[in-house]
Amino acid sequence: MNKTKVNTPMGPVDATEIEFETTSEPWTTVTLEDGSVLKLRINVGKIFRLEQWDQMTGEPAYQVASRIDVRSQVPAKLKKFIQYPAPSNEDVR
Repeated sequence: MNKTKVNTPMGPVDATEIEFETTSEPWTTVTLEDGSVLKLRINVGKIFRLEQWDQMTGEPAYQVASRIDVRSQVPAKLKKFIQYPAPSNEDVR
């Protein structure tokens, strides 16, 4: 566990990086009103336990560094393709 500082809306805070093991990575499937289907999954990179506690519960506060992976299935009517001009011999030199 490494001591560090992390940025929060209240400014920099002392924190400890916590080692973790991912036990499940489920996908969440969302169907949008336009017919698109998105599959979302959170990918956790680091977890920090802040040197602050929730004043209401007394529990420690955590900050999670993560990204969201997105897969999409979009109806053909929503897709747009860019048309590139065909290359000519003059373009290749």
